[in-house]
Amino acid sequence: MQKMLLFIGLGLLISASVQARNIRYGYNAHGDYVPVEIDGQDVNYGYNAHGDYVPTSIGNNRINYGYNAHGDYVPTSVGNNRIDYGYNAHGDYVPTSVGDNRIGYGYNAHGNYVPTSVGDNRIGYGYNAHGNYVPTSFGSGW
Repeated sequence: MQKMLLFIGLGLLISASVQARNIRYGYNAHGDYVPVEIDGQDVNYGYNAHGDYVPTSIGNNRINYGYNAHGDYVPTSVGNNRIDYGYNAHGDYVPTSVGDNRIGYGYNAHGNYVPTSVGDNRIGYGYNAHGNYVPTSFGSGW
């Protein structure tokens, strides 16, 4: 779910000016170490209609859940931005766009095949306080 949250959060930030964005990690009410703030907007967690403990909003933007074309119960929109699903170059069924912005996939510095951009904005990777290699920024830099 952390990867899904990242896609959603990054989609929210696209309409803002293209500057470096920060993702802050911390603990949710269940004690999971997850993103808790994206560019100053709190990430709130709660239960979806299936009873799963998931991100429910980023700032004032509600995250809506529903079914994708494969019948998976996933985030389908955040705020006014629809999330579309499709296949990446590795054949994985993943989010492919948020609103009008395509999600690009590629390799990070550790050789992992991950989302590397949303629209024209690059996703930066680094280490969180637990030493995990995770997305840490969003912005320009191509």
